[in-house]
Amino acid sequence: MKEARLTIFPDPLEYRFAASPAAHTSRPAPLDEVLALARRLDVERCQRLVIGGGSPLKHPEFVDLAVSLKRIGFKRLALETDAAPLARRGAAQLLKRLGFEELFVVMGGLHESVHAAVMQDASDVRTALEGLARAAKAGAEGPRVYMVLPLLRSNVDDLDGLVDWAIGLGGIRGVLLSLPEIDRVPAEQRHHLLPYSTQAAVAARLFRNCQGHNVEYGFTSKRGILPCAAGDALERFATVFYDRSEFFKHAHQNGDGEEFRRVDACADCSLLHSCKGVEASYLELFGADEMTPVPLETSMNWKLRRINRLEDFEYRNISPFQNESPVNPRGLIRINGHCNMSCSFCFVDRTAPDFEFEQLSGEIDAMAKNGTKHLVLSGGEPTLHPRLADLIRHAKSLRVFDVIEMQSNGVKCADLPYARELVEAGLQKVTFSLHSVNAEHSDEITRLPNAFGKTMQAIHNFRELGVLTQIAHVLTKVNYKELPDTVRFLRNEFPAEGGHLSICLAIAQGISDLVFQWVIPTFSEIKPYVSDALDFCLDNEVGFGGMIGQGGYPPCMLGGDIRYYEGVLDKVFKSDDSSSQFYKPEKCKECSFDPYCLGPRRSYVEHYGEDEIVPFRADIPAPGRRTAAGAADASSEAAMQTVSRSAPRPPIGASSAREVE
Repeated sequence: MKEARLTIFPDPLEYRFAASPAAHTSRPAPLDEVLALARRLDVERCQRLVIGGGSPLKHPEFVDLAVSLKRIGFKRLALETDAAPLARRGAAQLLKRLGFEELFVVMGGLHESVHAAVMQDASDVRTALEGLARAAKAGAEGPRVYMVLPLLRSNVDDLDGLVDWAIGLGGIRGVLLSLPEIDRVPAEQRHHLLPYSTQAAVAARLFRNCQGHNVEYGFTSKRGILPCAAGDALERFATVFYDRSEFFKHAHQNGDGEEFRRVDACADCSLLHSCKGVEASYLELFGADEMTPVPLETSMNWKLRRINRLEDFEYRNISPFQNESPVNPRGLIRINGHCNMSCSFCFVDRTAPDFEFEQLSGEIDAMAKNGTKHLVLSGGEPTLHPRLADLIRHAKSLRVFDVIEMQSNGVKCADLPYARELVEAGLQKVTFSLHSVNAEHSDEITRLPNAFGKTMQAIHNFRELGVLTQIAHVLTKVNYKELPDTVRFLRNEFPAEGGHLSICLAIAQGISDLVFQWVIPTFSEIKPYVSDALDFCLDNEVGFGGMIGQGGYPPCMLGGDIRYYEGVLDKVFKSDDSSSQFYKPEKCKECSFDPYCLGPRRSYVEHYGEDEIVPFRADIPAPGRRTAAGAADASSEAAMQTVSRSAPRPPIGASSAREVE
């Protein structure tokens, strides 16, 4: 549960335009009833408690309510309100003293008639503007202020001016658009609503304005706007499309049913398996003429980036892997999150900065004491950390690690002196991210021009320096058909006599809320290409791994062919949260490979189902037998992760006590 809310007036502000005047003159909920609802919530898991509904400051026991909530143990309070009550001198400062950290102020428009139509408020617009201005100018003495704007036909031409005015105040933290849900609007009032295409155009314009002034932006609800109806308006802000997919997935899991329908555009859309379709109520009101399929080349190029700070993503940079055998216990440390590439399937939070040397060296010391023998330094892009060589040097000085490895895209290591510096510091192995051997396609995937040649040069550099080199190749919807050509190219470019090279395969995984589900290919799609590539590797002494464990491809997906797995049975690495990340149905107990297999990721099964999982019987060789497959490690960049899932933010204006899992 990231956020919960308590509604103390039965008056959702964002729906005042469609409500009768009696709705916002209703009596407030008694204090004891509100507190009873609050005590049912999980205080430890609730990161933010929002007090909303009408004008909460007008509740006769508002101060007592806030004090009681803090005593119960809620650490972070937020308030949703209209603006007029904030015009009272000292209101924002009082909220801060009561423990409110965020303030969501609902505004209707900049002009009198527009504001009155949206808010149906007896207060004039000047009072509302004064209230917002006072809250914004309170600065550190008041809560962080987010302006909330219902997007309607009546105010669509007024919002640009209002946002310009609010940004000019200098104290607005963010602007959030509220898109009313059709099912919550009476049929006779639905003429106020706008189709997705218009909403997208307005949102894009306002978001660009906010972005240009370093003001946060977004929607109040993650259900957002349907991608196929948005045209290309919101492609710069494609996080909202992913949010919608995740929102309805969580809503379905929580039993919040809603009717959806498929339209003609769905059949050829790259989001077919990620999108539930179109809300039936929307189709009845607006039809499907605006909807066009989203091509894969479009959705693969969307970037996930945080657009506001209302949700905190956990970034765990330490991964102490479990290994069922005593062979080379492994541990991974992410020394940063930022990267000079921007791959669509990357699960790492690229907003994470370089971690301090002292913190990282302390974690290395702890791993050394706990028996780690194979240390992996990763990112982000670790070569962007200014003290990478010092970290390697420190790890070497401990004299306990058999292998010190770096996971990198190699771009910076195309410079031979820099590569030599890392090797002299103690680097023994490098795993390179390489997802196509076509230079142009590789640069498209990584979104870093002219990077392919530098990665190639870096591999040559480290091979010449005597370092073990490995390719981490992530299979996605756009590159899996290239895999047979990829392994042949790598064997030709890096012959066996020129130094060590192995390939670590991984399938793009919906590991965290930072990965688009639609980049993930099905096991059935990639099967013939994986088989072809691995047969070549076995015949030409190319080491490979990654087939089981964190980033794996369970053998039942390859027809139970054990040749691809028999050399790495003692290298089934898994993170300490693997039981929550992976899924094995009851039928897996019938499979000979059950003791070694983690199963597919839960996110894969949620996306594509479990029909591809077929138990098989086979003689499994004893762990430790070496084949070409065993020449590579069973780890990969995509395999080493521990990023927690964030739940969607609920719509502002929900009734009673509500929590999101």
